[in-house]
Amino acid sequence: MENAPERLQHDTINDQIFDSLASGVLACDGEGAILRVNAAACRHLRLNEGELAPGIELHSIPALTPLLDLLEKLRNERKTLSRVELALQDGGETRFLGITASPLQGAPGFHGAIFLFIDMTEMRRLERLATLNQQLAQIGELTAGVVHELRNPLSVISGLAELLVRKLHEDALKRRAQTIHDEATHMGDLITQFLGFARPFTVNPIPMDALQIVDRAVTLCENLARELQVKFHVAVPNEPVALEADCEKMAQALANILRNAIEAAGDGGAVAFTLINRTGQAVFRCEDTGPGIHLPSNQDIFNAFFTNKPDGTGLGLSIAHRMVAAHNGLITFGNREEGGAWFEVTVPTAAD
Repeated sequence: MENAPERLQHDTINDQIFDSLASGVLACDGEGAILRVNAAACRHLRLNEGELAPGIELHSIPALTPLLDLLEKLRNERKTLSRVELALQDGGETRFLGITASPLQGAPGFHGAIFLFIDMTEMRRLERLATLNQQLAQIGELTAGVVHELRNPLSVISGLAELLVRKLHEDALKRRAQTIHDEATHMGDLITQFLGFARPFTVNPIPMDALQIVDRAVTLCENLARELQVKFHVAVPNEPVALEADCEKMAQALANILRNAIEAAGDGGAVAFTLINRTGQAVFRCEDTGPGIHLPSNQDIFNAFFTNKPDGTGLGLSIAHRMVAAHNGLITFGNREEGGAWFEVTVPTAAD
C-alpha cells in the first residue's frame, strides 16, 4: 500500500507535469464549473489566474461561450471530439484555438469534460499571408498584360470628356459628358487598385514623426469626406510620435481604411481619426458612425475581393493589410457599442 509521503510526492510530480505543459488544459464539471486549469490555458485564453480558476462558471466568461457548446455536444455524444477549431474574439482580434475535448471518465453518466488546446493564431496568420501572396501572383499575371493597354485609351476618354464639360453649354449634354469623365476616372482608380495589390513592393522606412503619416492620409481622404458630407475629425497628441516607416505606403494603408469608414458613415455621418502614443506603439484609430461590421461565418475581412459594397473591388483592406504587415504592424477591428465600426493600425515606435 502506498504510504502518505509517497502519495504526496506522486501528487507533487503530477502537479509539476500538469503546470509545465505547453498546451492548455481545462477541466470542468457537467454544468461548466471549472475543476482545474493549468498556466498554459490562461496564456492561450489571455486570462489571468483570477479570471480562470476552479469554481468559476464558464458561462460567466463571454469569450469562452464556444467551450459551452462543445460541453453540450460531449454530453449528447459521449465521445472525444478531435481537431476542433474555435475562433475566439479578443477585442478586435480573432484568435484561433485547436481543441481536443473528451468526457471526464468515472462512474456511469456525464461528469464533465477536459479540454486540451493550442493557440493556432500565428499559424492562421501565416496561412492568410500565403493566401494573399498566391492571390497577388494570380492577379499580377492577369493585370500585367492588359493594364497599360487600358490606361492609354482611358486617359484619352477622360481628357476629351473633361474638355467637353468645359466647352458645352447645354445642361443635358454637359451632364452626359461629366458622366463619361466620372466613369473613366472610376475605371482608372480600379486599375490603380489592382496594380497596387498585384505589383510586388518593398517598404523603405525612414525615421519620422507619425503625424506626417496622419497628414498624408487625411489629404488623400478629405475630398471624399466633403463630397459625401461626412464630418471628419482628426486628433493627434501634442508631442511627436517617432517611428520608422515608409510614409507614402503607410498613409495609403490608412487612407484605404478611412475611405471605407467615410463611405460607411454616409451623408451626415462622422469619422474620427486619432493618433495614440502607447508605450512602444503608435496606434492609428479610425471610428465611424456607419452600420458596423457584419461578416458571414468564417469570412476574413482582409481576403482579396471580399466586399459588401455593390461597386467595391474588395482590394482596399487587402492592400492595407499587406502594407501594415510589411511595417511589422497589426490591424484590428470591431463594432462600437454606440453603433458603427472601429479599426486600429498598430506599429512599433522607434527605439530611443
